[in-house]
Amino acid sequence: ARIKKIMQTDEEIGKVAAAVPVIISRALELFLESLLRKACHVTQSRNAKTMTTSHLKQCIELEQQFDFLKDLVAAVPDMQGDGDDPHGDGERGPRRGRRPGSGRKNGGPGAKGTPKQSGTDSEQE
Repeated sequence: ARIKKIMQTDEEIGKVAAAVPVIISRALELFLESLLRKACHVTQSRNAKTMTTSHLKQCIELEQQFDFLKDLVAAVPDMQGDGDDPHGDGERGPRRGRRPGSGRKNGGPGAKGTPKQSGTDSEQE
């Protein structure tokens, strides 16, 4: 249904036979599979763990069949040289996760329904 709606946004396209969106959908699937497989090869050749827009850009620039996409990736930054990314996956560094017990559900800071204790316990004795 989405493909048909997209096609009908063009005023020059009138009625669309039921088989047309199915064929377009399959063609799109095959196209994306080809693009992503080749971009995956670029990513793996760079020993990266995460595919980035720069990998897609290099794939588009290297493969003649994707020449029509060059304008779309013109603003995407080029890939850094080999060895510039110490993590090999496009990330800036290790991410810090939450410490166990620090969430609201565990009664950590900001937890609802937990009474706040004052530092004056010794004064009450």
